[in-house]
Amino acid sequence: MNRLLICLALLAFADVAVSGVYLSTCARMDVPILEKGARLACIASCSVQNCGTGYCENRGGRKTCVCSRCDVGGNFPLEVLLKKGKGK
Repeated sequence: MNRLLICLALLAFADVAVSGVYLSTCARMDVPILEKGARLACIASCSVQNCGTGYCENRGGRKTCVCSRCDVGGNFPLEVLLKKGKGK
């Protein structure tokens, strides 16, 4: 059973890789309902990278999450969560 699941997962991954499906936080930024979700995903991604905010932009024909205010930005307490995970 485990081998079957692994084979199905590999086939799904290969299908996504070969078909050219574009997976990005901002991939659906042009869809009216999903545009806010793409923006929130971009902000969350930038927050993990210790940046204050992020915006979805078209750069080079690709929809890209562009982070800004990365010097002192960021509100995601990654260090605190890592310490709690280790039991300190």
